[in-house]
Amino acid sequence: MLLLIYSAKVILCSALLYTYYHLALRNNRFHHWNRYYLLLITIVSLITPLVKIPLPAGGQTVPTAMVTYTSKMITLRETVATPAADPSFYLRTGVIVIYALIAFFLLCRLMVSIHRIRQLVRSSEIQPIPPYHFARHHKVTAPFSFFRYIFWDPNSSLDSPSGKQMLQHELVHVREKHSTDKMLMEVLTAICWFNPFFHLIKRELTLVHEFIADQKAAGEEVAGYAENILRMTFESNQFSITNNFFHPPIKRRILMLTQFRQPRFSYLRRILVLPLAAFIFCSLAFVADKRPSAIRALVPPGTLPELMANNIPTADTSIPVKKRDVQVLTAGPTFPGGEDSLAVYLSKNIRYPKVAAQKGTQGQVTIVFLVNEQGQVKDAKIRGNKLLGDGLEEEALRVVKAMPRWTPAEYKGKKLAVMQTLPIKFSITGDQPVSIVQPEVYTFVEHPPTFVGGEEAMARYLSKTIRYPKEAQANNVSGTIFVQFVIDTEGHLKEAKTVGAKKGYGLEEEAIRVVMAMPQWNPGTHRNKKVNVLFNLPIRFTIQQL
Repeated sequence: MLLLIYSAKVILCSALLYTYYHLALRNNRFHHWNRYYLLLITIVSLITPLVKIPLPAGGQTVPTAMVTYTSKMITLRETVATPAADPSFYLRTGVIVIYALIAFFLLCRLMVSIHRIRQLVRSSEIQPIPPYHFARHHKVTAPFSFFRYIFWDPNSSLDSPSGKQMLQHELVHVREKHSTDKMLMEVLTAICWFNPFFHLIKRELTLVHEFIADQKAAGEEVAGYAENILRMTFESNQFSITNNFFHPPIKRRILMLTQFRQPRFSYLRRILVLPLAAFIFCSLAFVADKRPSAIRALVPPGTLPELMANNIPTADTSIPVKKRDVQVLTAGPTFPGGEDSLAVYLSKNIRYPKVAAQKGTQGQVTIVFLVNEQGQVKDAKIRGNKLLGDGLEEEALRVVKAMPRWTPAEYKGKKLAVMQTLPIKFSITGDQPVSIVQPEVYTFVEHPPTFVGGEEAMARYLSKTIRYPKEAQANNVSGTIFVQFVIDTEGHLKEAKTVGAKKGYGLEEEAIRVVMAMPQWNPGTHRNKKVNVLFNLPIRFTIQQL
């Protein structure tokens, strides 16, 4: 399906660009411009559909440097037997086989033509005349050139006016390297034989080559040169990949020779293709970023890849995972005066809501916020779906938003925006309600937490422990589940949850079950102190059909 979509985009792109050429540039005297334009059509048509530039979806914004520790992706493959192949499988296979056979035939035909020319070179009388080689052979019926070789028939005289013009014509082909263009187009039309516009471009490019050679070889003798073309019109064309002096259609060649008037808006015709090319590029290259916002936050595209503890590469559990060095921040974000000052600030500013105190409402509120490059606290919000209510969340948000500027995080001298997590516990002791600041949950530390035995041991543990849910197998459901959890100061896992769009059918529940059953980790440390660290573990469930 992806190949069909790509092929359709290639055909659409080449169709639009060739249509512009046919309407605005064809049969004009700027032949060199037309030559490079036709070549670029093929290159742009092949490359543009491959470019994918994600655009934020639906007005959602994600801080460009919001990162957390993320483990390598663990893949669970479940092999299931299918009783019979899908009928579409045979259709796809048939289409691929037909495409491959036709492409193979065309490439073989090209190789045969090249082989025939090489045999002709070996059996010809070669006279080196830098920068080309002059080859005479009795089998040559009309002059033609191929790369640095000019092939000449024994009946044509080099001393006659027509012979000199033909030689000049072939020399232009050699100097301008027209054979390179022809070989490129022959290969492309063999591989992309299904694209009719590539064949039109190849034919048009061959004519442009002739226009360039005619224009330079004719000089001031336009009438005599045109007469020479007409007289030799019916000579045979031996090879399709060579540059022949007597190349049809003759009418257009003579028209280009005798057309001295510069077309109107010549410069404008050439530059108007730029907005068309920009429109095609934007239409095909820019795509909506369909990833869930939570995952876009975890894996920011193209920003600070060196700061990711692991940049979510795929690692099969059956293959040993190669250990990688972890890159950490030079300095994390800090409250003015440090953690002790943060605790003092919160204890002085938090006011236990009266309604919560009267009702006896208590519990923990976790606030997630961004400390940006200027140290400002931004995007503060509640983490978790279960709210305590009675104003506790609102009070916690109020105090966090009122914080003074922090010292921003740094990496190699550059200030960065980093997410912070602050748990605040509201409790009532006796008759007095109090709020307790829980230990901070770090997103970056000097030494991140590790699974005992390393990543290879974790891969083995998951491959042995995870069981593909039967419901997911029955419905052929697969996908990646991101499990986010906190590793506390003793290495225990807590607060495990999934982030991103829900796959369902038991995948999330199985991923959380296995994560919470993990043995104790080696806790993360920061400034020689064990701390709580937020961690992300992507687990990919895949089904292999037999």
